[in-house]
Amino acid sequence: MQVAEFGYFLAVIEAGSFGRAAHALQLQVSTLSRAVGRLEDRLGVTLIERTSTGIRLTSPGRLALRHVRRVLVETNALKEILGRSSAGEIGDIRLGFHLPPVNSLLADLLLEWRKIHPGVSVTPHEAGESTLHAALTSRRIDAALVPDFLLHCYETGSPVYSELLMAVLPTGHHLADKQALRWTDLENEPLLAGVWGTDPTGRDFFANRLPIAGLRVFEASNMTVLAFVRAGYGITIAPQTYSTLNLPGLTFVPIAEENAHFEVSLVWRPETEDPVIGKFVTFMRDQTKARCRALPFRVASESPYPPP
Repeated sequence: MQVAEFGYFLAVIEAGSFGRAAHALQLQVSTLSRAVGRLEDRLGVTLIERTSTGIRLTSPGRLALRHVRRVLVETNALKEILGRSSAGEIGDIRLGFHLPPVNSLLADLLLEWRKIHPGVSVTPHEAGESTLHAALTSRRIDAALVPDFLLHCYETGSPVYSELLMAVLPTGHHLADKQALRWTDLENEPLLAGVWGTDPTGRDFFANRLPIAGLRVFEASNMTVLAFVRAGYGITIAPQTYSTLNLPGLTFVPIAEENAHFEVSLVWRPETEDPVIGKFVTFMRDQTKARCRALPFRVASESPYPPP
């Protein structure tokens, strides 16, 4: 049973005769008649009675007509959806985040994507780094935003934005009133880190910046670490993103060092063939390049903060 035969049956009924339907479809009357006859044979009933004055629906034909119209509507809707999906106009992107997506540049990019592609939703996925990597390789997410010091885990990546690092101190700490800090200012401070500090990459991240600091690692999220900083258990180093959350009892102080930042990159599976993912990757890459060209030139070694 073919969908085309349903269409021919409906065309005959709406035209009122085989002749008019054949003319509208640009077919031979005999071709159209045989197609409807095949449909009747497959269904095992007579759908249309041919009379000297035209055609007449049988009782099974009237019942079939209701279902045929529904099938054709659903078939056309399916064709449209699949066509738009193939063109990358509709779909869903499961996007993993290593950091909370509150960076202003990232927020602007996601807003712009939403305006240009309203038919494509973005579903966030937040987890630890090892879980993010596993989710990507197992196809539970389509792409992820990860720091540059974790890019070695992935085959493909494209930088999207930069995050400045800040020292997070409990309010009232003796360094909290500084305009900016150096790494040397923090060497004797008890340093707290979240669960990713248990990973060699995490330990290297801190060791390269504060080699003699006493590092204490919690099997906990960054938000839990911040709560312990507020309680006076130590300090931590966090992306500037967290400073926008206006967390009470904490002071975020910029770090005036060349290595007090990192890039956040979009990663994805290189074998991905989904046109929606391809469009998203291209959009993020092109928008990032355009925004970089629009920024005033800054020497790479120039610190964004004045000396402390």
